[in-house]
Amino acid sequence: MDCPYCHKEMDLGYIQCRDGLTWTPRRQPVAALSCLGKGSVPLSNGAADNNRAVYAYRCADCQKVMIDCSHSAEPD
Repeated sequence: MDCPYCHKEMDLGYIQCRDGLTWTPRRQPVAALSCLGKGSVPLSNGAADNNRAVYAYRCADCQKVMIDCSHSAEPD
């Protein structure tokens, strides 16, 4: 995947967390329970069956990380 900022090739890796990964519109008082927050979105994309890891691309130059949250985001 090319970086949308500098257009150089990004490195494929993973972002992992023991309790699952979620995006929330506001910071939660207890991070481990962020999946219970209103408006939370699980960041599952097929890297792990248990929602504890997602594929992520990192640009070493820009220091940006990209996560495709679609369920069919398995890398080529």
